[in-house]
Amino acid sequence: MSNNSQDEIVWGAAAIAPIIGRTETSAFRALQSGRVPGARNVAGRWGLHVPTFLASFEPTATARHGVAA
Repeated sequence: MSNNSQDEIVWGAAAIAPIIGRTETSAFRALQSGRVPGARNVAGRWGLHVPTFLASFEPTATARHGVAA
């Protein structure tokens, strides 16, 4: 794996927290509730695939314009 942070998996809530812009406690709660795209619990430890998380903010080709949410 390269040293580029966009090509890596980050392990642990403490390391994931700054990437998702939360405190460690808030990040852990978000991870447990399934609100972090690209995060998985592997053998009791949280891992975040950074490219998947960042891609969740990209617009999709199926976005419908002019539709109220």
